[in-house]
Amino acid sequence: MVEIIAFVVVISVMIFAHEAGHLVAAKAAGVRVLRFSFGFGKVLASFTWRGTQYAVSLIPLGGYVKMAGGEESEGTGAPDEFLSRPRWVRMLIYLAGPAMNVVLAVLLYAVVAKVGFTVVTGPSRIAEVVPTLEVEGKAVPSPASRAGFRPGDVVIAVNGKPAPYWYDMTRVVYASPGKPVAFDLKRDGRPVRLTATPVLDAELGIGVLGLIMYQDNRVFYVDKKGAAAAAGVVAGDTLATLDGRPVPSFNAFLGAVRDLPPGAHTVTFAGRGGEKRVVIRGGGAVEEVARVLGVGCGLVSVKRTSSWAGMLPAGCRETWETAGHIVRGIAWVIKGKVKVTRALGGPVSMALYAGETARIGVASFLSFMAALSTMLAMLNLLPVPLMDGGQVAITAVEAVRRRELSPAARGVLTYVGLAVIGMLLVLALFGDANLVVRRLHGGW
Repeated sequence: MVEIIAFVVVISVMIFAHEAGHLVAAKAAGVRVLRFSFGFGKVLASFTWRGTQYAVSLIPLGGYVKMAGGEESEGTGAPDEFLSRPRWVRMLIYLAGPAMNVVLAVLLYAVVAKVGFTVVTGPSRIAEVVPTLEVEGKAVPSPASRAGFRPGDVVIAVNGKPAPYWYDMTRVVYASPGKPVAFDLKRDGRPVRLTATPVLDAELGIGVLGLIMYQDNRVFYVDKKGAAAAAGVVAGDTLATLDGRPVPSFNAFLGAVRDLPPGAHTVTFAGRGGEKRVVIRGGGAVEEVARVLGVGCGLVSVKRTSSWAGMLPAGCRETWETAGHIVRGIAWVIKGKVKVTRALGGPVSMALYAGETARIGVASFLSFMAALSTMLAMLNLLPVPLMDGGQVAITAVEAVRRRELSPAARGVLTYVGLAVIGMLLVLALFGDANLVVRRLHGGW
């Protein structure tokens, strides 16, 4: 139920903002607007104000602004008709929809920056350097190993900006596949500077280096459904031993679990209430053993907030970074570097993520909405007929030709646009199916 409500809220806000941009721009340009509709199909409810019908229609997966003289067959040549306005004015009206989505994203990210958001992360200390990564089906030396990172290194700054937590480092790395990133480290008390170029993870669409974060053995959270919770383990306890051997860190524990033979093994925790014993089964995947145990260690909750003066610049910066990541993602899909079923998602994906972010909190939900608004703006700017970017491209061609395209040519472009949008919809539905299958198997 949460997913449905969150999905409706997200879609409603996105559509309203987008179409409101077209509406405001059209009215400002002196174009007579006949209808502003939320949704497509049969009109369910409406009212008229200042010559414009405001309607709610049957299919709530879009919307439209119907302007007088929007098509040649409907035009009379009146000065307040869409096609009577100069081409540059028409282009601005087309661009106003995506522009309003960008404005919405900036405002939402600004609110998130001011209200603040919490990230669960850890220290910017390296526990392990992964020697190889799989890139395009081949095992290659990881960027971290090539750059000379070592276990125990502590990241001080990334690209000259302080990075006290792992989150501060990874957000730069994730957004920088193929781009050199400068790291200021502390190694055995001495400053060290390294440069590494993250490689693209085709599954997730992010940059990776091959570094694993250090996690100490203090319990941060306990899964209520896990074996540790059943034994009385609570946050703040310490993961002490595995089969009687001391466990110096959570990383060391996971490494030891990897080598456990089949059979029963005892994990002990120390804390309030004395020693607590948990029996786990060895011989399985580390992830599965950790899931059954049900604890997370060595993490911290970090609250990030912005000042009143800094919230709008923060919103602009976050929107710009999101837009850049979307553009790069589109390029990666076109080049075949990222799987389409991973990159695209339809209504099921949006509903699942909307519900999950809503459960986490307001800041998470608003961030998701802002990212989606930015994505809607970017997708609408693609030069595909029927999309705003396609209409701008067609209008630009007409400006160069100094005459309108023929009805036949426009009809062909309409069919091309429908075909492209239909193909994207099919791929998005495949992405939905892929996501559902991954969830059923416990993955992401």
